[in-house]
Amino acid sequence: MDERRPDAELAFIEEESWLRQPGETGPAFRAFCLYRDFGGDRSIKKAMEANGVPSGRSGIWCAWSRKHQWVRRCGDYDQHLEYIRRLAKENAFREREEAHLKVSKKMLEIIESRLDGFKPKDLSQGNLVDWLKTAVGVETETFLREVEDGKPGTMKQLEISFFEDFRGV
Repeated sequence: MDERRPDAELAFIEEESWLRQPGETGPAFRAFCLYRDFGGDRSIKKAMEANGVPSGRSGIWCAWSRKHQWVRRCGDYDQHLEYIRRLAKENAFREREEAHLKVSKKMLEIIESRLDGFKPKDLSQGNLVDWLKTAVGVETETFLREVEDGKPGTMKQLEISFFEDFRGV
């Protein structure tokens, strides 16, 4: 992160330095876009070769790169793309988490209604207890997931067993 900007991650998103800059000519900006879009392993030479630009143009590309700060702007662009990817992953994680909670809530409601209708002798079957443990496990897993380095942890794959006694529930 840029130490001159206290909130650099937000600042570069607002600036969008990877867009055409004041004073940047059309040809210079098109060259920058070819360089920018080459990806993390970018170099002027690789971008030129990949796009069929004659090697004799490398001098002007290097001059444009220095004048218009291509390396910094590409760093901003790469950070922006990473920010977008991270947001998408976090949103997907939250959606999965909500789906797991919804399923566990339904399971617990079914168990509660079944418990209301059971006679004490029916509760000794054990299957209901196993199912209850599974539902509570799903809920606990959702609320108490591990968090590493301040990032959401990954949900572990849960094994849910349905017994013959619950067929058709």
